[in-house]
Amino acid sequence: MEKIENYINLAQKIDNVIYSNSFYPISQIKKIQKLYHKEIDLVFKGLNEGSEKNILAFFPKNYSKEYINFPIKFFKILKKSKFISLEHKNYLGSILAMGLKREILGDLLVKDEVCYGIIVESMFDFLKENLLRISSSPVEIIEISEEEIPKNEFKDISITVASVRLDSLVAELTNLSRTAAVNYIELGNVQINYDIEKEKSCRFSVGDVLILKKYGKFIVSEEKGFTKKDKIKFLIKKYI
Repeated sequence: MEKIENYINLAQKIDNVIYSNSFYPISQIKKIQKLYHKEIDLVFKGLNEGSEKNILAFFPKNYSKEYINFPIKFFKILKKSKFISLEHKNYLGSILAMGLKREILGDLLVKDEVCYGIIVESMFDFLKENLLRISSSPVEIIEISEEEIPKNEFKDISITVASVRLDSLVAELTNLSRTAAVNYIELGNVQINYDIEKEKSCRFSVGDVLILKKYGKFIVSEEKGFTKKDKIKFLIKKYI
């Protein structure tokens, strides 16, 4: 947290906004907000709504948010070969192979054979000038506006659970037995609102974000009442 404290101290000293020079995961941002909310205000921005990695802006309590202008660039990567399919891991792996640190890059989103991303502004030109090929396909990097970033898409899943315990929900979403779901949770494979949760009896509620290792990311969207056997109906949205 030393770097975070330096950002906060500088923002207070100069009475102005200070931006982080890297992206932070939501789990760490939540800890920062909890620790320092009385001292400083904090907002953050990522690739789109629900991004897991975000750049931070620290500013005094009397500072107007309208003057915040994050030092970031949005971009898209276009592949030139029609005969090669590229996945998220191909894009990320090629970028990191250039020697760039992971923290200067936010989330990447691949849709319709185009990769969309966000990067610290000072590193955009380096990325554009040096990332010329991914796998065996030539690529082109183009700066775009935030409005061109695709919105998240979801698949609706209707489930029924006996209770609002985490193990009950995980069993439904993974098709694991209740016993296997408990073991899966205890191994640290489940995040609720970006924090690892190992307690099987933890209660979930509408609005919670769940990340299940190897199964995906979900939002508990809506409670839909009860079945005739008194099970609880929920609408779950899965990120796709």
